[in-house]
Amino acid sequence: MFRSRGRRRKRQKRIRGARNQRTPLSIGEFTNFPTMNHGLAVISHQNTVTRIQHAIIQALYSLNGHKDNYSVSVSGQSGAYEGELAFEVGVANGEFFDYLDEETLKELCDPLGSGGDYPFLDFLVIATYHYSRDGKKIPLIFDHHVLRFAFNGREVDISLFHIKGTRRIPLDEFLNIIIGKIVNEAKHSKLRAINLEKIWTL
Repeated sequence: MFRSRGRRRKRQKRIRGARNQRTPLSIGEFTNFPTMNHGLAVISHQNTVTRIQHAIIQALYSLNGHKDNYSVSVSGQSGAYEGELAFEVGVANGEFFDYLDEETLKELCDPLGSGGDYPFLDFLVIATYHYSRDGKKIPLIFDHHVLRFAFNGREVDISLFHIKGTRRIPLDEFLNIIIGKIVNEAKHSKLRAINLEKIWTL
């Protein structure tokens, strides 16, 4: 799902959607971001655009590899199993997503340190699920989401499109996890308060 960069071995796949005609392309922009939404959230803040963008990038970086216990049901079997929910995160770079590791984080944050900012930021967030049976860790179908953060003064619009998967994690719960990470990062960075103004999902 992620593009290979240099010597790093990453999976890659082109995700098709409506082509964005704005040029030139740069890191942070997904060429084929879908035209429809499965979810939308609006957060407000009293910070500079540069600082809120830095907090969002850091929040998504910290989400990468984050794991939680998560109860899962398994098709064809009764009851629920103690499982694990984890996340893999990439940032858009044209038609692909680059895995959001330390190198990509620096590339993404460098323009902010020079006083620039992004009109929007696009991310791929994969929710992964596993459960244990007979001493083995067994994967379930993953959920793939794309997120767009659009910056409008003191508000940030978050658009969500669910690409594929069974929606094992409900979309409103998924959005709340993302927003929670951003709020925590803002507190850690001593930003002014971030408020959730609106959330909607299909």
